[in-house]
Amino acid sequence: MPSSPSRTQRLLVTGGRGRLASLIADHFRAPAHTVALYSREGGAGFSPLDDLTRPAALDGADALLHLAWSSLPATAEQAPANAPSSDLALLERLLAALAAQPAPRRPYFVFFSSGGTVYGNAPGRPSKENDTCHPIGRYGQIKLAAEELVRAAFAKQGLSGVILRISNPYGYPVPSGRVQGVIPHAIRSAIEGRPLTLWGDGHARKDFLYYTDFLSGLQEVVDRRLTGVYNLAAGESHSVHEIIALVEQHTGRKLLTQHTPGPAWDVQDSRLDRCLLSEVTGWSPQVPLSEGVRRAAAGYLDH
Repeated sequence: MPSSPSRTQRLLVTGGRGRLASLIADHFRAPAHTVALYSREGGAGFSPLDDLTRPAALDGADALLHLAWSSLPATAEQAPANAPSSDLALLERLLAALAAQPAPRRPYFVFFSSGGTVYGNAPGRPSKENDTCHPIGRYGQIKLAAEELVRAAFAKQGLSGVILRISNPYGYPVPSGRVQGVIPHAIRSAIEGRPLTLWGDGHARKDFLYYTDFLSGLQEVVDRRLTGVYNLAAGESHSVHEIIALVEQHTGRKLLTQHTPGPAWDVQDSRLDRCLLSEVTGWSPQVPLSEGVRRAAAGYLDH
């Protein structure tokens, strides 16, 4: 069964200037909780990310939700293969700061990994948490290395936390210059009458999770203080062709497309098993893909 409302907690969220972090903050804030947002550059209501490596910043915090990441799957490929990862260095500092806290006062740690990239292509069925991961791109490889750092800290330092392998949240505005997010880009292209550039032939399959379902799943995780690794996903995959058909249906407009070769690092068959999280919490997605695309299109038209 879904968890009952928890006591008021103080939550710290990194990656604060990202749209997903702002949605998380809006979801968890008063009267339920207090939320502080951190980004690499402070100001305008955000605290500097480096502050979290100082013990005083963690005093009195109940949970630290770590979303901050410096790249996307496409941009990660632009870095030299042997270049050190600033994201892993930051993660190591955060974990050390958590471990330095007295054990009873250590915040619960939530690390947001990537279900769409750490597994690689699905093994003929939805990928489960205990499957061996075979990331094919640098982004997934670094996320998996980050998971290993987190696991080691949990085991050696006695930290409490969870690794969430999330799929592709959608249904909220995405900047036009962001190179990923096929649903919002398809909706924008259809409404504005511009061609949509696709990687590959449109047969690639992904798991898409409406953002309110993402938030409700995250709430269950935080309220219950789950530990281990969980897929946070819709539990079904859809091709780009299906996305295009739904966008055309719900915008009433024909979507023009143009194709470029699919990059070697892009996972073509991403399927995630959500059964473990559902069994433990009773959570399940409530917004089917067609309804989610309809809502996203309506939201774009309203603006």
